[in-house]
Amino acid sequence: MVEGIINLTRKVLPRLTANAKENIANINSMPEMVLNKMVRNGDKSILYTDMNQCKAAIIRKKGITTSYTDALHGCNSVGAAIKLKSGENLFVLSHYVPTNIDGQVNAIKKQLAAYARFINKDCKPKLFFNIRGFENNGKLEATPNNIVDKIVELFNGKFKKGVDYIITPYNNGKRPAFFSSANIFQFSPSDTNKLKITNVGEQEKFIDLSI
Repeated sequence: MVEGIINLTRKVLPRLTANAKENIANINSMPEMVLNKMVRNGDKSILYTDMNQCKAAIIRKKGITTSYTDALHGCNSVGAAIKLKSGENLFVLSHYVPTNIDGQVNAIKKQLAAYARFINKDCKPKLFFNIRGFENNGKLEATPNNIVDKIVELFNGKFKKGVDYIITPYNNGKRPAFFSSANIFQFSPSDTNKLKITNVGEQEKFIDLSI
């Protein structure tokens, strides 16, 4: 666990039952639903990115520390953690339908332009792709997707050291009830270089942005 980050992942995925109230409770236990409720209740530390949106925020201990999308159903989600001259992290998150790759690239480009004077161009940003996948001999692999090459090209043209990136594929079909494919990024309020990613199937990844 990372200090200050709430645990959104469930140890066991609930099963669909004949009890409507129980099913509603299970829906509400999904990570994105927990965050949705927190946003509705006025939590200002959480930034929600809807479909066909791209949002950016400077991650601060007493500001925004969580950025997320709802469940992905064929869409492309791209996150980017970028160092600023101040030493803080800028986080950009986008969530677009797969037929609008150019729109997604342009939206991310606009966010980079908006924060250009604050960005440390000598840094090496980290990109996180969450895209549709397919089963290949029992292994889930990413479906070929132009979004990866286009976004990497965009960042390589702006940062001297290029970028690091992680591709996480998700299965868009044959998913059990209450399965979450939300894309969630949580930064520790006590050390905003410590990042926890929760995405498809509530998989957890821990990233140290100071490295």
